[in-house]
Amino acid sequence: MYVNRKEHYLSNSLFWAAGIHVCANFALLIIRRMVRSANAEQPDIANSTIMAGQIAVAAIQVILMAFVFIGAFDKLKSALSVVEESDRLKMAVLQQETLGSKVPALTGDSIAKLLELWGAILIAVRMVYDICSLVYSRFISDLFDFSSGMTSNEDFVAIYNNTHGFKYIGLLIALLLGSMMTGIFLNDKLLKVITMILMTFFLLSFVLLGMHTVTVGGYSVGIVWTSVIFHLVETVGIFILGLYLRRKYIGL
Repeated sequence: MYVNRKEHYLSNSLFWAAGIHVCANFALLIIRRMVRSANAEQPDIANSTIMAGQIAVAAIQVILMAFVFIGAFDKLKSALSVVEESDRLKMAVLQQETLGSKVPALTGDSIAKLLELWGAILIAVRMVYDICSLVYSRFISDLFDFSSGMTSNEDFVAIYNNTHGFKYIGLLIALLLGSMMTGIFLNDKLLKVITMILMTFFLLSFVLLGMHTVTVGGYSVGIVWTSVIFHLVETVGIFILGLYLRRKYIGL
């Protein structure tokens, strides 16, 4: 079934997402100016008040974007529910004949998949970006202490652990986004849920878990949990995904 061309579910959602992002940047500008006027000597990236403001603005931004995409998705599903699923193909063919093959038009199911995809990018991946920004700000703040000679060996280990996730974040997002897109196109809820769980575990280990040391053969080995999760995803995870798709989806 083709949806009503007067409705713009995806484009309106993207417009709203862009507007929310502009408002968020404006709010951050106001916060920076207010805090900077009160403490002009301290750099912004090392200011705890500005960091708290960034966290609050980022959280509000993600919540608002989630409302936009969830609302558009529910509205689209409501429009699709009017027509029986068995009649959607007939209506799609009829509308294609009416509009002509040169007029681009997508079925409602295809638009729903695009909404899920862009929702995953602008909400889930946006959360990854915000958390990485928080970790980066904390890293710069630790460097100020490190340069002043007020740090110990434990502090250096903490800096190494807190920043090690940056090494893997690019490829991990690509792998998990590929898994999410596969789940979206196959309408497989299990794939989508597992992808979000893996991303959540990675982010939690990025922010909360410290590095653990084990002794193997007389050598001390530091375990960074972001590294463990990443290597499991790119090896065992990809193998299990391929095996799952091979057994559940014939010809895929």
